[in-house]
Amino acid sequence: MITTTWEYDFPPSILEKIAAVNAEDPSYAADELVELAEEILQQIAAVGMFQYLNFAPQKEVYNDFLIQLFNSSGHDYNAGPLFRWAANMLKECPVTRSSPRFSFFWEKYGDKEVLSHKVHRLAELRNSVMHGFFVLPPERNIEEAAHIQILLNELANVSFFDIAADYHFFGLTGFTGKWNIIENVDWNKLMSDSPFGKLCDRIVHEQQERFWIEEETVFDKGDINHVPIELKEFVKLKNQGAMALWTHPADIANTDVLYASTGNWLKSLSDVVFVGYALHDKGMSYTGNFLMQRLLQVLNVQNKTLSKGKKVEDQIKALRNDSKDKKVVVLIQHFHTALFSPLHVSKWANFLFENNIMLVAIGHHYEHFNSFFNAQRVIEHPQVAPSLDQALIALRNYLRFKGPSHERMEERDDVQLLEKILNTVLKELATGKPIYARRFADEYEYHIEYVHEIFALLYPWVKSSREVFEMDKVDEFFGFPSEMTEVTPIYLALGRRDVKLEYQHKVISL
Repeated sequence: MITTTWEYDFPPSILEKIAAVNAEDPSYAADELVELAEEILQQIAAVGMFQYLNFAPQKEVYNDFLIQLFNSSGHDYNAGPLFRWAANMLKECPVTRSSPRFSFFWEKYGDKEVLSHKVHRLAELRNSVMHGFFVLPPERNIEEAAHIQILLNELANVSFFDIAADYHFFGLTGFTGKWNIIENVDWNKLMSDSPFGKLCDRIVHEQQERFWIEEETVFDKGDINHVPIELKEFVKLKNQGAMALWTHPADIANTDVLYASTGNWLKSLSDVVFVGYALHDKGMSYTGNFLMQRLLQVLNVQNKTLSKGKKVEDQIKALRNDSKDKKVVVLIQHFHTALFSPLHVSKWANFLFENNIMLVAIGHHYEHFNSFFNAQRVIEHPQVAPSLDQALIALRNYLRFKGPSHERMEERDDVQLLEKILNTVLKELATGKPIYARRFADEYEYHIEYVHEIFALLYPWVKSSREVFEMDKVDEFFGFPSEMTEVTPIYLALGRRDVKLEYQHKVISL
């Protein structure tokens, strides 16, 4: 189906997939074509990411994605989304834009630039095969093979994969087949003066023992008299579970004292294996994998040889079985950092619970965390609204992994609207009056979901409550509300009044 008449040396993995397509009957080659299409997409994406790391203006949103990708389990991302990420990374890259490679990422459509159809069609093929129960008509297989043939010819004509690189994901034979970093030394190869290179420098530092020595010097200044009684009882009486110590964002000094004191106390307990550190917004300390690797080191007191092919969670389970007589307590400061990251340490809460590893978190109280803890203590502090600068910093952290991103042109308007709503809410809070989300949204003509996002962002600073909607009264004679209130349109939309109205106002105040 696909002829290999070109003299260009494609990556061996592409040639292997071509051979598999040609060895199959055209009527049944859909699976093989998808595998070839995905291999080409991954190879193109790998070139794109190499170009980004070396030549493109770098942005936090893309650097964060690469950290996620390189910390993944290896097969967490499909080829289509990877290609789209790579294409967006290169949209403003001057080196790639001036080369023939750019046409394999973007093409002109009228006065706009759109994703290259000749490449993105490969991602659409995967969807077609899955929706067709992994079978396509023979004529469709032949059509797709012909398209791939043309694409391969064009890639060969520009020597697309001829790049000298020695990264974990791209080398002399093209894409290596793995996105995730297994060996720590691979981070060294990514270090440079670029923003991402400096991130890698931070990651390399976090993997060294001196990082932990520096972290533990903080605890030497702690005073165990500042440790809350509730926490002491929680740790002494239980063997599993998670407790949060919620601090006000304005209470920085007391939060630091609380962290140092708690760490000092936990270190002093002879029956406790202790891991304590603060999350940093750079590097990878906010990821669950970072904690897992540290637990692996701390629990492996007998320096057993650990299998590299075994999952880290399985290794920790085995080591935990050998140390059942010990309590293991993890203390994490600035728990709210990188709030919605898919790799965030909070994602491992269930694993910690199941393996009798206790978690103590110190940070700002966002509703998002409510399901992760079975005990909590709010450290008292007068309610103070954030300044606009403080709120904008918090907004960046809130949106960093959740989106929208101020660094992506197509999402910038949404971010600016959120900033505008935030500014208005802060002015309203300054009056001392409570703010009702629904009424506020109606008054300023803001979309209610955007208002709710700002309410969620400000949760650590404010008092939050729920109040029932203002009920209307129905005229006994006409059977219709004699005076319209905020519930009237809801009842009219429902077409009935004999149901319990569970809608409630979200209210914030100082």
